Amino acid sequence: ILIEELDPRARLNSGSPSPLSMVQGIDTGVNGVIYVGYHARIGTQNAILEHTWSDERVANLLINGQPFGEIGLNAAMCGHFGAPVLMISGDQSACAEATALLGALETVIVKTASGRMAAELLPPAVTQEMIQAGAKRAVQRLVSGQAPQPLRLPPPITMAIDFVQSEMADKAALLPG
Repeated sequence: ILIEELDPRARLNSGSPSPLSMVQGIDTGVNGVIYVGYHARIGTQNAILEHTWSDERVANLLINGQPFGEIGLNAAMCGHFGAPVLMISGDQSACAEATALLGALETVIVKTASGRMAAELLPPAVTQEMIQAGAKRAVQRLVSGQAPQPLRLPPPITMAIDFVQSEMADKAALLPG
């Protein structure tokens, strides 16, 4: 991201950690969310760089017993604050994961993965136009009242994380709550 090229209306959240991670700022009255450059959850076949947080640390994430990746986790956080996910861009597997979880949102497939480290890519000049057109359709759907509903998980919410190494579980067990 070239900050000098950001639209003057945009804001860039940078750095880590932040309380709401990748959706920092969602609690400030956001009407809808667009995911650009997302990936499928860990373990997904034919998905470029599939992972959930870190492929070296997290083997699986379950929320209310259902497998979740960053797409779903962030959508649930956005849904908690009343904001629907309007669009996603990524490979075919990330877009399919989002559709299966969130319903009829706009999807922009900018690459077709044939493995974790292999994909057929489109040129940036083409994908930029595709993403802009998808974002325009997504915002038009929001304005016309045709946007997907926010993802709201039924309480009580439970979360289970399977770590790759037991050392990570030992460290997590030291955290309050």
